[in-house]
Order: sequence, then structure tokens, then C-alpha cells
Amino acid sequence: MIADTRVLVVGCGSIGRRHINNLKSLGVTNFILCDTSEESLKKAAQGIEKPILTTKFSQALAQMPQAAVICTPSSLHLEMAMELAKNGVHLLIEKPLSHTLEGVVELERLVDEKKIVAMMAMCYRFHPVFVHLKSLLASEVIGKVHHVNYYGGHYLPDWHPHADYRTEYAAKKKLGGGVVLTSIHGLDNLRWLFGEAEEAYAFVDKVSDLEMDVEDLAMGIFRFRNGVYANWQTDFLQRANQHRIIIAGSRGTIKADLIDGIVETYSTELGKWYTGRLTYQVNDMYVAEMKHFMDCIERRIVPCADIKEGHKTLKLALQVKDSRNLLEEREGVCKTA
Repeated sequence: MIADTRVLVVGCGSIGRRHINNLKSLGVTNFILCDTSEESLKKAAQGIEKPILTTKFSQALAQMPQAAVICTPSSLHLEMAMELAKNGVHLLIEKPLSHTLEGVVELERLVDEKKIVAMMAMCYRFHPVFVHLKSLLASEVIGKVHHVNYYGGHYLPDWHPHADYRTEYAAKKKLGGGVVLTSIHGLDNLRWLFGEAEEAYAFVDKVSDLEMDVEDLAMGIFRFRNGVYANWQTDFLQRANQHRIIIAGSRGTIKADLIDGIVETYSTELGKWYTGRLTYQVNDMYVAEMKHFMDCIERRIVPCADIKEGHKTLKLALQVKDSRNLLEEREGVCKTA
């Protein structure tokens, strides 16, 4: 079944090529590749027998794909998803769902009407450490969770070393960039682990000399419906990549390093820390994510991170961006001066 599926990948940059390679590893052989850059298409097509290549989305759609992976800039996600959904094409949409809530409800309705699988590419829901954390919390190893400190960041120019960061979507407001939407995984992870946020407050700013018109730092605090409090920080500034979480509960504490795969659990009953390390490759979570998507298509089941989940995470991200956006406040002063 998987081998016969006609899969369209729209956007053949680094994440698009990763998805293509993972689809190949799962047995997909029938590819339609679409990108505005012919050079990107040639790179993405390597190792594929007789792929259909096009620089025009309308021509790709005319090839009647059965499933599509949308890897374009965030501002283009919703428009493309709507066109594909109208044609009954199953969807895997790279995060975030969009840069705006406008049109999201219409997409949800269309997905339901067409009875298609529509999944958000929230790869960290398949990260071995987060899966382990989810299991630890479900078993109440540390009792009732009181508060969370979640911290991450990377240096944007180092993100894709062979590309000019100034030309990428993450650095451009009009393409839906900025650290909040680019690093929206963090907010989705908090929702997945602790439920829905009842209140959210944040500072969002650009504090570096990076050449871009979007924020590079966000610091938020959340109160979840279950009473859990969380601090979240993300940035484009870290010269050494960071991704860590500390979860404090009534009977212990969990500390996890998502890059090194180290999970430490403190038991108040025994008065000691237990340390474990999960061995994995970064691509493992992307393979698991893609396998889940293809399984959902084959079995006609709702994915773990469907469009409704993407909508909720996007809503929280936009609430963070709009909370206290000092970059936009300064721009507003400049425009009215």
C-alpha cells in the first residue's frame, strides 16, 4: 500500500529532503516534488526513480497526489493545505499550521468533510525522551506536578550552515518567521505533557544584531488548567544548542536534556537521583512521525497531532507573540513618530 501511494512534497529544502528520504526508507517510490528552485528539486530527486518535478504548485496538484507533505514557509501553509484538502489529499503540514488563525476553522471543516487524514509535523511528540517523560508523568513517579522550567535555543545562522539565514523564512516576518512560530514545538510539548494553558504572559523581543525583522527571544509564563505553572524560554541566540526541562512534583523532580538524551529522576522517598540515558539518532523521531502519518492513512485513523491540535498550539503561540511584543512596540513608535 505505502509503495503505491503518490506522495507530493511541496518545498524541497532541508526539512523537505529529510521527509523525502524517510518516505523512501518506508517504501514510498512514487514521488511528485515541487519547489520554486530547480536546484533544490535536483537535490531532492537524487536516488528516486522517475520522480515528477515541477516548480509550479498547480502542476503538482494536477498530478493527483494521494498524500502531501507541506514544507513551504509558514505563510503559505494554509492556502496550499486548503487546495489539497479540496482534492481529497491527505496532509502532513510542517509546523506551524500557519502564521495566522484566519482560515484555520475552514480548513478543519474541510478536513472533516473530505474525511482525510490531516496531521501536524510535531516531531517532538515522537522524540524518545519526550515519550519517556510522558510515560513517567502518567505513572505519577514524581506525584502531582507543581511547576516546570523549559528552556531551549540555538543560534539561527548555525541552524542551516549551508544557507544564508537572512533569506530563510525564520528570519522574515512576511513568511511567518520569528522564534515563537519557528520554535512552536516547545509550546506543543507543554500542551502535550501538561494540558491546556488557562493563562499565558510573555515578553517577546529582538535583542541581537541578527539581520532580520522578527523576534529572536521569547520568555513566557503559563498557568495550566490542572494548576501546573511553567516557565518557557526560546531564542535564536544560543551559541551552544540547548534543550532542557525540569519538572518539579510533590514526590520528586525530573530533569531531562533533550539533546544528550539524559533523564534524571529524584525520589524524595529514597533521597537520591536516578540517571538514565536514551540512545537515539535525531532522525529517529522524524521516521516515527512519518510512519505514524502513513499508518493513519492506511488505517483511516486520526493522527496524534491532528489539525485541531495544530490549531490549539498555534492559538497559544500567537497569544505569546501578542502578549508583550517589544519589537512591535518599538516599530509602532517608529511608524507613528
